[in-house]
Amino acid sequence: MPAVLSVIFTRRAFPVAASSLIARLPKGITPLAVVTLIHQTTGSFAAATAFGDAVSTPIQGRLLDRYKRGQVLLPSATLYAAALALLPVLATRHAPFGALLGCSLLAGVGFPPISGSMKVLWPRLVAAGTPARTAYEAESLIQQVLLLFAPLSATMLTVWAGPAAAVWTAAAATLSGSIAFVYHAAQTDAGVADPPHRTGSALSAPRLRVLIAATAVQGLVFGAMPVVLPGLAVYAGAPDMGGLLLAAWICGGVLGSFRRAQADFPLALARLAIALAVPAIVAAATDGSLVATAAAFSVAGLFLTPVAAASYVLVNDTTPRANRTEAFTWLSTALAVGGAAGSALAGATVDRLGILPAAFLPLTAAATATAVAHLRTRTRPSR
Repeated sequence: MPAVLSVIFTRRAFPVAASSLIARLPKGITPLAVVTLIHQTTGSFAAATAFGDAVSTPIQGRLLDRYKRGQVLLPSATLYAAALALLPVLATRHAPFGALLGCSLLAGVGFPPISGSMKVLWPRLVAAGTPARTAYEAESLIQQVLLLFAPLSATMLTVWAGPAAAVWTAAAATLSGSIAFVYHAAQTDAGVADPPHRTGSALSAPRLRVLIAATAVQGLVFGAMPVVLPGLAVYAGAPDMGGLLLAAWICGGVLGSFRRAQADFPLALARLAIALAVPAIVAAATDGSLVATAAAFSVAGLFLTPVAAASYVLVNDTTPRANRTEAFTWLSTALAVGGAAGSALAGATVDRLGILPAAFLPLTAAATATAVAHLRTRTRPSR
């Protein structure tokens, strides 16, 4: 069995990992379900869940470093579930658009930062002597699985049962998953001393600030892909194939989790940039051939996991334990901000320059993130 699966399926890690996956699955379901629900009710595509999530995540991360996990995650999950469950009720009663938008914002604010909590736990879930990188490769695999199945689940629920059912399913999954996660994580914490309290922020570490900046630029890649890949499918005359191109990219990321990669963060980013050059060149050289482009993007996806794992190892190694959850949540926020900017930039590039020039945007973003990450080597670690 590959090392990454051996880590996940241990008796110690599996309950925590499985419950975290259930709690996090709605993060990929909610955006589509909420937007569809609001659009059917008001005709608008506006929603605020992602914004609320991005703003509140670092705050919740800092609280997690100061208080017990259940004192933060359970109230957050309850707020998220309650606000999300209320949204279809308001929609069916034709509530004003402002009420729907406010409710979606409240749900985003309440989404519990399970991901940051899980990253802090991983080094304690693996057997003694197992490298932290292997644990974080397991975490990256879970995230790639979420990227693959969450949108698919959202689509299936929305089509078969309606957006309201998808929204309610998301609310129930996060609440139940969070309760299970807090319970199983407490078993892992048994006998582990609480870290000393620190009043400062994780952002006081210069190396972390550089990492966050590089991660935000890297997020442009993930924001651009959902625009560029469907755009390439439309350009090739097969608009229905856009989802398959995205699936090929993400499947590459899943398979990449089984590769043994020891590169540090800047080198892993550089390899991703080189890998992303191939599909851009293939798309331009073949005039958007779907088969060749899909194959090239799936190969490029193999280099996603080493980047994520290296960034998590860097946080684990350079951030004081008392600020570590906050540090991980800042990475999540940086990716979210970069993703939103990447979507907007890709759309503008397609509109003004066309889809083939836009195919070089992920490459440009990864190369720029590599340059930013190299600043870390000239930044002294914080004490």
